[in-house]
Amino acid sequence: MASQKLLGAIEDPPREGRGLAQNAGYLTNQIACNLGVPIVEGTFGFRMKQQSLLSFFSPPAKKPPTGGDAKEGTPATSAKKAPAAKPSAAKATPAKSTPAKSPVAKTTPAKTTPAKTTPAKTTPAKTTPAKTTPAKAEASMPRVELTPRAKPQKSYKDVLGSSSDDDADDDEPLTKKRKRLTKPQSKAIAISDDDEEDEWKEPKDVVMVESDDGSVSLASESEEDVKPIQKKAKTKSPVTKKAPLKAAKAPTKETPPAGSGGTLRQHDAWPWLHAERMDMKKRKPSDPEYDDRTLYLPETFLSKETPAMQQWWAVKRENMDTVLFFKVGKFYELFHMDADIGFKELQLNYMKGEKAHSGFPEKAYAKYSSQLVARGYRVARVEQTETPEMLKARGTKSKVVRREVCSLLSPGTNTISFLDGSTPVLRTGVASYLLALKEEETSYGLCLVDCTTGAFVLGQFDDTRQRDRLRTVLAQFHIAEIVHERHGLSKETKAVLNHGLATSTCVRTELKAGAEMWDATRTVRELKSAAYFAAEAWPSVLLACIDSDGTVKADKALAIGALGGCVWNLRRSLIDHELLSLGQFATYTPPDASSELTQRYVVLDGHTISNLELLRNNYNGTRQGSVLEQLDKTITGFGKRRFEEWLLKPLCHVDEIHARLDAVADLIGLHHSVVSEVRSILKSLPDLERLLSRIHALGSAHRAQTHPDGRAIMYELASYNVRKIKDFVAALNGFKSAIRVVELLRDAVTAPVLTEWVESYPDVSEVLSFFDAAFDHRQALQSGTIQPQAGVDADYDDAANEVTTVLDELDVYLQAQRKALKCKSIVYWGTKREDRFQLEVPESAIGSQQPKAYELKSKKKGFKRFHTPEIRDLLRRLMAAEDRKEDALKDQTRKMFATFDMHYAKWLAAVHALATLDCLISLALISGQSDGYVRPTFVNAAADGPFLEIVDGKHPSIAASVPDFIPNDTTLSGSTPMLLLSGPNMGGKSTLLRQNCILVLMAQMGCYVPATSCALTPVDRIFTRLGASDRILAGQSTLFVELAETATILRHASRHSLVILDELGRGTSTFDGTAIAYAVVEHLLHGIGCRTMFATHYHSLVEEYIENDRVGLGHMDCMVDPDNDAKVVFLYKLADGICPKSYGLNVATLAELPDDVITLAGAKSAEFEDALKNTFACSELQSAVRNAAAASDGAALRALWTNLA
Repeated sequence: MASQKLLGAIEDPPREGRGLAQNAGYLTNQIACNLGVPIVEGTFGFRMKQQSLLSFFSPPAKKPPTGGDAKEGTPATSAKKAPAAKPSAAKATPAKSTPAKSPVAKTTPAKTTPAKTTPAKTTPAKTTPAKTTPAKAEASMPRVELTPRAKPQKSYKDVLGSSSDDDADDDEPLTKKRKRLTKPQSKAIAISDDDEEDEWKEPKDVVMVESDDGSVSLASESEEDVKPIQKKAKTKSPVTKKAPLKAAKAPTKETPPAGSGGTLRQHDAWPWLHAERMDMKKRKPSDPEYDDRTLYLPETFLSKETPAMQQWWAVKRENMDTVLFFKVGKFYELFHMDADIGFKELQLNYMKGEKAHSGFPEKAYAKYSSQLVARGYRVARVEQTETPEMLKARGTKSKVVRREVCSLLSPGTNTISFLDGSTPVLRTGVASYLLALKEEETSYGLCLVDCTTGAFVLGQFDDTRQRDRLRTVLAQFHIAEIVHERHGLSKETKAVLNHGLATSTCVRTELKAGAEMWDATRTVRELKSAAYFAAEAWPSVLLACIDSDGTVKADKALAIGALGGCVWNLRRSLIDHELLSLGQFATYTPPDASSELTQRYVVLDGHTISNLELLRNNYNGTRQGSVLEQLDKTITGFGKRRFEEWLLKPLCHVDEIHARLDAVADLIGLHHSVVSEVRSILKSLPDLERLLSRIHALGSAHRAQTHPDGRAIMYELASYNVRKIKDFVAALNGFKSAIRVVELLRDAVTAPVLTEWVESYPDVSEVLSFFDAAFDHRQALQSGTIQPQAGVDADYDDAANEVTTVLDELDVYLQAQRKALKCKSIVYWGTKREDRFQLEVPESAIGSQQPKAYELKSKKKGFKRFHTPEIRDLLRRLMAAEDRKEDALKDQTRKMFATFDMHYAKWLAAVHALATLDCLISLALISGQSDGYVRPTFVNAAADGPFLEIVDGKHPSIAASVPDFIPNDTTLSGSTPMLLLSGPNMGGKSTLLRQNCILVLMAQMGCYVPATSCALTPVDRIFTRLGASDRILAGQSTLFVELAETATILRHASRHSLVILDELGRGTSTFDGTAIAYAVVEHLLHGIGCRTMFATHYHSLVEEYIENDRVGLGHMDCMVDPDNDAKVVFLYKLADGICPKSYGLNVATLAELPDDVITLAGAKSAEFEDALKNTFACSELQSAVRNAAAASDGAALRALWTNLA
């Protein structure tokens, strides 16, 4: 708001000990000088040209009342008042508004007496003085107390130590304790000149306050709550304490909406915003085509708003799903419903008044925007893109400067630029993706983009009824935002997106079919028209989707359509060109698309990734306790992203697995000498992959010329420029450090993978040498500008040479004039641009014969100063050269970034190489420094079939936190590929199943495993069916979920797969469950023949395979107290044979069920067992009688009768 502009314009606080006139004049002078407005001498020392600053967002002024207290021109009350002092009524007469004069433009000095204060004469209204105490009176103008905050000085080494992620204002504590603003500014930019707006009204005197977190509040000053400027009072009058800031007026009887601070605001009562809400096309929410991103505004309402608020509404009505950070002066303002969000999420206090309004300084943008984005909001940054001078030059009737949306951030479109803050997820180095999805029947097209690196992934595939491949995509990638066509998703797909742990909280954007979610043909047309790629440099992935005649291939139409929706969303966020122009496209192929053992990587579907808790735990969806947390020891951001990819893509080919294991073994042996130094270098590197994307955007000529950020008026521009250069220098220094890594490994490694790594690392030393000599890094970091050295930029060199030449000619001309006038004391004088180089000549040297060419410009006692035609000609040449030099210097930073970006492919290859090395070192650390880890042995699948032999295996995550973890053996061979596992509840069956899958996965990604020995043939797929769960909201029961997942296994498993099933069939009756389990076991055993571990409580199922040599029987052992059958000790050890009981009553005891319930359950269990035994005995007798009768065996019949009797 305008008062904040006044605040930013003041550089020094009022001085203590000054009188009213001196302090008022001092403040007025400071404001006038910093805002660049005309000033003339007046009673207070200066008079300012009227600026409608305090009324920037106020409604049009009304005519003043004929009686009552005057609203304007009232003298400010004393800082300290006697209790008996009362203001007298002021009689105001209506007067015509005079825009050219300020209410304080012409005043009379206030005479301070012990009893009363003489009023200052004001225009346009006259007032009656108010009696005050002997304390000094204050002028009736905004008063600001200043508390400068000192900044610690950073050394050159400190500046290079971190990237711009650390430059956010996160170090300022978030507290509700309010402090007085402001901080002195190094420069001021003119604020909108509204001297023609005589309809704007000036509010009461205000005080601007800022908290430690950068938030700003505005509070009116009344006669009862004025805080004195002076820190120490010399009078003994009682001091009235300032009332605490309040959000607004007292709460009304109506229930305030959430986030409104307990008070109903203006926007809470607007029916067109709530009950009668419509979109811009006047469609109600009940309309299927209703667009909740837009809002219909009644013209009657809009016409009553100030021009500035009309400008705000023009942006807001088209972005109702977005929080606007609206720039006013040096502050970002939040209004109405956005201010409610600021109050609720950012703890920004409301400013006084019925209008919800809050704000914060420009420097706090990164902090607050990142907080909202992390909570799932969209944030638009609306910047001022012209100055008042530019507004006047436009010759428009508009009273407010132009503003434009310069950025739209969301969880999926955060590029972490020099302005934007990083969310907690992005700070961990994790890749966060925007997913655009297009569906047609059971086929999907998808486009994934990581906006921090500009990496796109494009794919199309057919899916099953259960959407198994879609679930796998959602498990493989960290999805932050989903974009899809309105009414374009089936209910099955919506159920997957709505109820998945990873996607249920994602930000969702629905696009209009055709207009926003483009079809394939329009997408290609838009890509061409926007010229994201050079004509001959289209990414190969996109070219593979297009036929020779320019049409999109039928089997790629959905993928290109998904890309169209993604591009539209990126274009709305104003980052489409900077990301697409990188051309980093990859193809997504479903893991199960290849035939057995022909693919390079192991197939891990979404169920397996979730059930094994590879990336996130199943408790709260965080990384804590996951396999990734246990294995990932990488120390670079790009290394962490690569390691996550390795974990989800274990190798299938034996040769590649052995090669990676050899590299890990080599690094283990070098740890104490080379690896420790390499790791320290890697630790010092910034996130080079993300920096490359930032530098590419900053070096783009297209962005500099067309992006609204290039027109934005930024008050913290100097600090932003320093951030840009700091990122650039950090990238250069990072790549220089990486050269040292190559040198350390060159003669130390022997493994083929590492020697190939050293040889293939790109040679960037020559390019780095160029940038070392191109500019002074230290000077650039300090000034925020890059001044090129000679030979780097031809335009700059030509201009600089011309400046030097002209200066030399001026020096020669000076020597000639000294010689002509025979006076060596002649010098050049002058600093103003057009009046420089005046010849300052002693009057004694000229005498009465002044040269005709000498034109008098100025003089001082004993000297005269002249210009000559030669000097004017040289000065014109000098100014022209200086202008050309300045123009070249302005664009020099961008040009340097663009030069760096020309080698993007080489830089990216170096980053990928460093990421691979970081991952190999991580595997070496976990393999070499963990107790009990052993190198696995791999063999190609023999004629006898796939096998798995693990001795004393442990679960890596649990064993790391449980010192006495019990190891177990597992053997699955070609002759015995299946293990039926029984045992008591809580005996460790599920842990053993997961453990074996994780050990296989670790082995095939090239890591040692926690076991005494491990030998196996490669696995092509890992399938898991664990736990009992239902999807109520998706309309799927427990049994349905179990059988759907099992169906996926039976369809896709091969003889080289590893399958684990836990208690299949529990969701139905015992007989049906046993029958289903039996049929599945039979199919896996005889139909597929893969390695399988099947845990069950169906003892009848286990008994079916007692004599089957292809099935191994095992159980989790336990020890029963001989004196108390209910007391069981779990041994967590795998033993041979069948477990006699499940010991469910023991679990009931541990769960502390009531004793009477447990007793009744025990009695009923015994009854059921007796009944089952009797039933089984009768069944056996009936079978024996039938057999004897069929064989006509009378002896057998008599024997049965005898036994029965």
